[in-house]
Amino acid sequence: MSHADRDLPYATACDFEVLALHQALNQLAGHDERAARAVEYMYFGGMDRQEIAVVLEVSVPAVDRDLRFAKAWLNQRLA
Repeated sequence: MSHADRDLPYATACDFEVLALHQALNQLAGHDERAARAVEYMYFGGMDRQEIAVVLEVSVPAVDRDLRFAKAWLNQRLA
């Protein structure tokens, strides 16, 4: 967070949490792009596991593994 960001009167704690999540997802994508995409599809795109599997051209169990990994990875970074 820059000095200018801290001085914005309209910035809220929620804004900073969203920014932290965005940055963490970008870092996850650098580590495991498919897991990051699965998270984005599920939580921001509203897709279910089957739809994600079709788009990513993997099995549903692979999507489940990606989502478990991403959840653990993001929890560690955002804790």
